[in-house]
Order: sequence, then C-alpha cells, then structure tokens
Amino acid sequence: MMKGQTISFLFLVMIVVVLPINLCAQSMPDELFLEFDFEGMGNMILASPPVYSGDITAGDPLVTGGTWWVRIDDTDWPPVTDPETRWNYIFTNYFTYNPMTGSWTAHFDATTLPEKPTWEIQHPVNGTMGGTLVISFTYGDWDVDGVLDLEERMFGTYEGTLMVMKYGTGNFAIYCGDGAYNGSCQNGDPANFMDDFVEGHCVMDLVNCQIGNENASWGFVKSLLE
Repeated sequence: MMKGQTISFLFLVMIVVVLPINLCAQSMPDELFLEFDFEGMGNMILASPPVYSGDITAGDPLVTGGTWWVRIDDTDWPPVTDPETRWNYIFTNYFTYNPMTGSWTAHFDATTLPEKPTWEIQHPVNGTMGGTLVISFTYGDWDVDGVLDLEERMFGTYEGTLMVMKYGTGNFAIYCGDGAYNGSCQNGDPANFMDDFVEGHCVMDLVNCQIGNENASWGFVKSLLE
C-alpha cells in the first residue's frame, strides 16, 4: 500500500473514532449551569457509613425528577450499636464552638476524614454524575450558654462545595466542574437519634471536559496529512 493510501486509511479510521464524540458534544452545550432544589433523609449515628439520600424536587429539567445520595467515610468511628458513644465521638472530634456567632460547626472533608465525602445524582432518563464534596454543618446556641442542649439539636444548617468528576453517563458523560450548596436539617427526636430530614439548594458550573481530548485527536490526524 502506498504512503498516500496509508494516510487516507488512517484518516478514515480517526474519523470513525472521533465522530461519535463530536456528535455527543453537539447534543449538549460545552458549558452547562444547573440549579435545583433537593430533599431527603439520612442518619449519621445509626448508619455506617452515613448516607443521606432523596429526590431532586425542582429546578433544571435535566436533573429534576432524579435522585441523589451523599456518603460520609466513618472509618474509626464508634459502632452504631452504641449510638450515645458514637454521637459523643462525632461532637467532640468534629464540632467547634464559636462564641462570636453562638454556634457549633463541624467540617467533613479530606482534612478531617480519611477520604472526602462522595455524592451522586441519578436521573432515570438523562444519566448520572458524581464526585466529592465538603460539608460544614452548624447547630445554633439559642440560649447562648455554651452548651448544646437537646432541643438545639433539632435544627441545623449546612453548606459546602462540590466537585463534579468526569465519569458521568448519558447527557452528563462529557462534563466536569464544581458547585456549591446549602440547606437546613431537622430532627424530630435527637434523643433517640431519629433520621434527619434535609432540604436544600444547589448550583453547578459544568464544562465539556472532552474538548481537550478532541483537539488532540484532530491535531494528530492533521499531522498525518502534512
């Protein structure tokens, strides 16, 4: 086979390989902003590992109607069979008191845990996406006495940032990026370590993380034709 024919053959092969990627990219924008509301349930004391999960209730149609979960690494925490000891361990090792704001805040991230918490969104039509996140959880000191009373454990707030990793499926397969979220947490019976009800709001800024790979592929094809 002549050199020109060889190059033409390689060119056709590369088109076959790259074309599906281009078609996928054309179906979704290179930049995607998502905003949505969510709610769900979870238990940090009686579940190991702690998992919070629920539904995406409103917002962008790409994710509304889907489900979500967040998982926290509880390696070395006391067992769930002794909930009082487990709660005391979490409170002692993760919560710090700020007298200026009159509140206790716990941080769950790569500096306080063996691994960052993880998350995933699953939509029945549009696909899945996931990644890692950091969580800051706060209880208020309503009577400003420096003691976390039982009734003060009935309501909390949380916020954090998240990373969207490039291993999604469906419409989300090409994306990576970051985001932020915040919300509230209610517990009707903290004395018996009842499940928490959580609700919140999230925004994500996503970009097409395959663009660099496509450019490199086309650059290689062009170099063969020169």
